[in-house]
Amino acid sequence: MIRRMGGVRRNYELPVLNSGDKVAVTNLEKAEVLAQTFRKVHSSENLTKEAQVNRRKVLESFPDVLKKKGHSGNPLDVPLNMFELKKAVLNAKQTAPGKDMVCYKMVANMTDETLGIVLKFVNKIWEMGQLSSVWKHAIIVPILKPGKNPSDPSSYRPIALTSQLCKIMERIITDRMTHYLESNDLFSPYQSGFRKGRSTMDSLLCLESDIRKAQTNREVVIAVFFDVEKAYDMLWKEGLLIKLQRLGIGGRVYNWILDFLFNRNIQVRVGAEFSEVYTVENGTPQGSVCSPLLFNIMINDIFSNIDQKIGKSLYADDGALWFRGRNEFYVKSKMQEAIKEVEKWTNKWGFRLSVSKTQVICFSKKHKITPVSLNLYSQPLEQMKIIRFLGMWFDEKLTWKIHLEKMVNKCKKIVNILRCLSGQAWGASRASLKNIYWALMRSVFDYGCIAYMSSAESNIKTLDVMQAQALRICSGSFKTSPVSSMQVEMGEMPLRIRRVQLMLAYWINVKGQVDSHPAKAILKDCWEHGKSNYKSFGWIGDAKAENIGLHKLQYCSTVSVPPIPPWFFPIPDVDLGIHKEIKNGSKDPKTGHAGSAVYIPKNGVICQERITDNLSVYTTELVAILLALEWVEGNELNNSVIISDSYSALESIKTGKSIRNDIIHKICMVLHKLNAKDLKIRFLWVPAHVGVKGNEEVDKLAKQTLKHNRILQVPYSKSEAKTFIKAYARSKWQEYWVDQDKGRHLYNIQPEVGIGRTECRSRREESIITRLRIGHTGLNSSLKIIGKHPTGNCQYCSHLETVEHILFQCTKYSQERNQLFQSLRSVNQNNFTMQGLLGKASSNIHQFVIKFLRDTDLASRI
Repeated sequence: MIRRMGGVRRNYELPVLNSGDKVAVTNLEKAEVLAQTFRKVHSSENLTKEAQVNRRKVLESFPDVLKKKGHSGNPLDVPLNMFELKKAVLNAKQTAPGKDMVCYKMVANMTDETLGIVLKFVNKIWEMGQLSSVWKHAIIVPILKPGKNPSDPSSYRPIALTSQLCKIMERIITDRMTHYLESNDLFSPYQSGFRKGRSTMDSLLCLESDIRKAQTNREVVIAVFFDVEKAYDMLWKEGLLIKLQRLGIGGRVYNWILDFLFNRNIQVRVGAEFSEVYTVENGTPQGSVCSPLLFNIMINDIFSNIDQKIGKSLYADDGALWFRGRNEFYVKSKMQEAIKEVEKWTNKWGFRLSVSKTQVICFSKKHKITPVSLNLYSQPLEQMKIIRFLGMWFDEKLTWKIHLEKMVNKCKKIVNILRCLSGQAWGASRASLKNIYWALMRSVFDYGCIAYMSSAESNIKTLDVMQAQALRICSGSFKTSPVSSMQVEMGEMPLRIRRVQLMLAYWINVKGQVDSHPAKAILKDCWEHGKSNYKSFGWIGDAKAENIGLHKLQYCSTVSVPPIPPWFFPIPDVDLGIHKEIKNGSKDPKTGHAGSAVYIPKNGVICQERITDNLSVYTTELVAILLALEWVEGNELNNSVIISDSYSALESIKTGKSIRNDIIHKICMVLHKLNAKDLKIRFLWVPAHVGVKGNEEVDKLAKQTLKHNRILQVPYSKSEAKTFIKAYARSKWQEYWVDQDKGRHLYNIQPEVGIGRTECRSRREESIITRLRIGHTGLNSSLKIIGKHPTGNCQYCSHLETVEHILFQCTKYSQERNQLFQSLRSVNQNNFTMQGLLGKASSNIHQFVIKFLRDTDLASRI
């Protein structure tokens, strides 16, 4: 960013490359050197003799692993359908196309007839289990790794451009396999990588909780963090196929993956030149849609033979084991046994752990930490005092001090970027600066805050300083401005309140998970929670949720997995038919009461249900559609039309994308049953309140349900529950704003917290308005605070020179003030107070104030 500001253009040409005795000067030579380098990364030459022998031994037990399988009758093997194809195209991200030059936009803009041809094509591949050679050909674009030597070919990261039509098919198959694995609970519960509803916080909090419990019980925790050498590059393809067989995946899925993995080629492009074509021996395809899932399958059972009492974490290839106890010798012996089991697993399945990068740490409150000697492949592992795990720095006593120091150092660099982008009278708009703050700095504050919030208050306050510096630059505030005022002005809540908000959001996510989710064990009652008073998630999570009543609510599953494979769901149809069921949902914004209603004009049938309070209107509309479908199913009516004025609800049913997948899946289940009975159902969207007969009637019926006493319990989604959390956080922020001693000048102008001002004007004018609102400016009263003025009084009337003084009191500016009031009256503004002039008023009023300051030559002093 700084280079761009200075007009320094990025050099896209690769420098001369040196590879041993070879020197690559031309683009063709560079492409060839890089291609050979990338090929070697995946070469079986990297394997030790022992690893090669182990692979051969395993293959002897599975002689048919490279043979295609017959049709298994598994639901995974049914032909791909149009709904899956359209959904895959809809979820695709716009990236560069592969060698066939077919891009997602081309497929997205195809007619249904053309898509039907594409569907026949991919189903033929699905049936034969044989992919086009073009689909297995990747064009590699080399990208220099940050901080690496640009003349070394190994310093470049390969970015693979593959067929996007193949990626569409990959996405369909990945979705099918994911449903199969999740619905059958085949993933290890401690595997959090590349899974919906899971995050790095699951692993981090599990480790943090065990360390806190150990500290409470005067125990030690010995943890080992594993590093797998070339985990993706050297993945054993035959071993992966064996794992698929063990999971019960065969038939067409197996045949497709078999052909997908083998005989893959790469070709490096530098400028307009291409290297020779090289075959990739090992590893999953770089940039492939299904590669993360395939890697998860391969590494899923790495800790399967380890004692259940040992803590486990697996996030893609980042694995960790830990064990706690008072007897250090026993803890160490248990960890050495666990390492031996991991060794056996890696030897069997073709992986190799890095001895130099696999590290050990001992967590304890003792002043002197006992040295821990653990071996991997008969070589000693290095014991660390601090260790980086999933982006967070753990120290031996878990004070989080080192992690917070590194956060502060990172934030200082971001503050410097903000300084480069703005000045007092020039620079980016406050909206742009706030977006940069959100993207670069607040994301740093947010990540891992649920874990590090257990640190000492003195450590965490260093982050408040960094937030204050950033907000001061973004808003253009004067250096003496109170932090609480800048937070209200920018609409950015204090970090301590935001940390609680994020913790409660994670609590809801955990509550919606299956019982085997590892983070659920953190919240279970244990005697350590009563013995110590940590601000850790396991200690305060439930208590905070109970304070605002979250524990009384019902929540839908964080990841909804339908009992029937979703590729069996029929494609929803939108058309006109014979019977009509007009439905509507309603919500009272004051009471939060919600209801759904269905009206069948021909039969004169009315279905009304009051549902759980404070659900979104979107949810009420989906529930109404579900009620209508259930009525159709119960009466077995054919050619029915469901008319709705909710475009978003019908769009969700059509695309399968929704924040309420639990209800969408129920709707699809009913559609599946109707389809099995050969009962046709259609959906029709009509605009609301345009006089459509029946639509106005059902709207009244929906509003009537708000007064019903009987309530149909519908669980809250994560996003709906977040509205309670946001309201709670805002109320806490409001309490803090009211109780503050500082910032009373802005409080009198804006007593309520919330979204900051979003006016669009020049940087100088925005800074002026901000400083006037906060009350800290370049006037004498503010200069006195920093020792730049002896009295702080106005030089004309000997009164304290404040913002209020110059706007309403100082006789020096009477004429200009009269012109200001006259201009305000012209726009019907007769409230000549600080709040009237500087509140969240129209842009015209603020512009009149700025004109007044310029006419009085005060603008340069603000």
